[in-house]
Amino acid sequence: NISFDVKKGEILGIAGLMGAGRSEIVETIFGIRKKTSGDIFLNGEKIVIEHPKDAVARKMAFLTEDRKYSGLFLDLTVLENMESASISSYIKKFFINHAKVKKDCDIQAKNLSIKMTSLNQIINYLSGGNQQKVLIARWLLTTPDILFLDEPTRGIDVGAKAEIHRLMSKLAGQGKSIVMISSELPEILGMSDRILVMHEGCMVGELFPESADQEMVLKLAFGETL
Repeated sequence: NISFDVKKGEILGIAGLMGAGRSEIVETIFGIRKKTSGDIFLNGEKIVIEHPKDAVARKMAFLTEDRKYSGLFLDLTVLENMESASISSYIKKFFINHAKVKKDCDIQAKNLSIKMTSLNQIINYLSGGNQQKVLIARWLLTTPDILFLDEPTRGIDVGAKAEIHRLMSKLAGQGKSIVMISSELPEILGMSDRILVMHEGCMVGELFPESADQEMVLKLAFGETL
């Protein structure tokens, strides 16, 4: 029993306890999980998403919760990880424009201040924060309009976390729609324009950061009423 919307230029935060169904919602919208009912509308038009490629074609991006398990190709280079979601857009007459790929990846690396020896460095040797920024760069290369960010700053240092927060604000300022799942209440309250709280697979409340606090979010997350 879930229904919600997100507007252009909005950061919508989804809060709740582990196991509340937060990631499952996003994975279903993005086509990773098969939906059993319900409809998805984009700009007022009903759309069908049966596979992640359908979501990408609709200008959606999904930053996975577990970057090492389901996000990164740990044995491949920074370049190979960064290009993986958009490589088809660089193909012309059966050939990949490698020079254009490298140029665009270089630009993303500079814009996100990714610390690395080169694009040819194996990504497993980067810090957690820089690995996360490579994943963000991967999706920015697809020029998305809607970004689903599942625990975008989990397990990274304070500096990288601040950089990702600044990037999120910048993207929202450009009119991108962002749905952010986070277990960190300061992040939810500090970054969201609007907060949805989940409990046992249901949306149980909507809060606005200017009139909410951590206690209110936790009460709803535990299934209590305000």
